[in-house]
Amino acid sequence: MALIDDILDVSKVDAGQLRLHEEWIDVGHAVRSCIHLMDIHAARASVRLESAVPDDLRLWADDRRVRQILLNLVSNAVKFTPEGGRVRVSARAGSDGTALVVSDAGIGMSEKDIPIALSRFGQIDSSLSRKHTGTGLGLSLTKGLAELHGGTIDIVSKPGVGTTVTVNFPSERTARFREAA
Repeated sequence: MALIDDILDVSKVDAGQLRLHEEWIDVGHAVRSCIHLMDIHAARASVRLESAVPDDLRLWADDRRVRQILLNLVSNAVKFTPEGGRVRVSARAGSDGTALVVSDAGIGMSEKDIPIALSRFGQIDSSLSRKHTGTGLGLSLTKGLAELHGGTIDIVSKPGVGTTVTVNFPSERTARFREAA
């Protein structure tokens, strides 16, 4: 069912038919709920999940889609992090907007493989990644959802060291609780 939903969402994004239901969302709450959903998967993989999000950070966004972005990124990070490793989810706000960051100490990828990972059904062909199942839609969908919000996705990765994915939302979407109330 999740695969079908992802395919439909990618198709809607491509066709310009996915509509955002925007509201002020509590970024910390979104991150905590995603961490909670991924806890069991991380525990099974013996991967530690950590988060660091300001308590007062709010984002003008589609809550469901932001959670979808986070779940895709955290799921990938857990999947490709070896036993005993850690995945860290953080958020920060500045004059240039809000950044959601997911970092892992996983298998990583080369710079030339990043465009492949971002493409629809793109999967890196390596002995390390072959043992992990997936459709190759998560990063492509995440990129599309970020762009629908006027944002971008940035990936920094190194084989054997890990990957950091940053989703940047523009400054007009950022507020602190006291400003947005």
